[in-house]
Amino acid sequence: MQPRLRALYRISARADGPARAREIVTSELSARVGRSTLDEVKLLVSELVTNSILHGQAGGDGTIVLDLDVNSEIRCAVLDHGSGFAAHAERAAEGGGWGLRLVELLAHRWGVTRTAEGTCVWFETARS
Repeated sequence: MQPRLRALYRISARADGPARAREIVTSELSARVGRSTLDEVKLLVSELVTNSILHGQAGGDGTIVLDLDVNSEIRCAVLDHGSGFAAHAERAAEGGGWGLRLVELLAHRWGVTRTAEGTCVWFETARS
C-alpha cells in the first residue's frame, strides 16, 4: 500500500472549479486507486465543488478548499464560507439536488460540518 496522502488545494469558485477539482483528483489518485474508484471520486468531488460554487460563499480570495485524505479509505471534503445546510438529499424531487443524492448513493459516509470559517461537506469511500 502506498503512503498516506494528505493535501489541501485552493480552487477558484468559478465555472472552471469543478474541472480543476477533477484534474486534481486524477493527478493525485490515478496511481493509487482503480479506474472505477477514480471515476466515482471525480464525480462526487465535482458535485460537491459545483454545489459549493452555486450555494456556498467563496473566501475573500475567491476560492474554496478541496481537502484530500487518502489512507485505507478516501476522504474528500470541500470547504467554503457559506452558512451551511442540513445533511439530506431530499431536494432531488424538487428538480435539483441530484449532486447530494449521488453522494448519498455512492459514498460510504458523508456529512456536513459547520466550522468557524464556514461549511465543510465531506464524503468517505473505499480505496479499492
